[in-house]
Amino acid sequence: AFRSEEWIRAEFDRIRAPAQVLQGADLSPAYMTAFPTVNLYPGKVAQVREQIRTALFRQALFKVQNVEVTHLEECREARVLQNVAQRAGSSLLGRAMDSRSPKDVELLREELWTVDRCGHSAEYNVRYYKEGGDGYSAAVLPEGFRDRWRAFK
Repeated sequence: AFRSEEWIRAEFDRIRAPAQVLQGADLSPAYMTAFPTVNLYPGKVAQVREQIRTALFRQALFKVQNVEVTHLEECREARVLQNVAQRAGSSLLGRAMDSRSPKDVELLREELWTVDRCGHSAEYNVRYYKEGGDGYSAAVLPEGFRDRWRAFK
C-alpha cells in the first residue's frame, strides 16, 4: 500500500494490468481511428491500446493505494488484488458524480475490484472514462463507508 521512491523506481515499469481489467473495452483514441491507414499497422494499434490500458490500471491502482495506506496502522501486510469484475450497470454514487461531468466525458466501464486487506475484503468501484475523443481517466469510489470517508478526507 505504501509507495516509497525506491518502490516506484523498482516496480513502476513492471506493473501490468491483469487480463480482466478493461477486458474487451474499446480503447481507440479518435486521433488514431481518424486515419484510414491505421489498419495497416495492427501491431502498433495493439501496442497503443495496451499502453492506455496499463496507464489506466496504474492510475486506478494508485488511487486504491491512497485509501489502503490509511489502514497501515491496523494492517501492514501487502494488499492483493483478488478479483476484478465488470459491473453490469453503474453504482448509485457513480451515477450521481457523473451528473456533474462535462458533456464530452462518458463512462467507458465500471469494475468492482476486491482487495485482500489482512484477510478481509475491501471493495472498490473503479470507473473508467473517455474524455473527448482522445483522453481517458480513472476514478475510484470505495464501497465501504469507512473507506469512502478516508478517500474523501
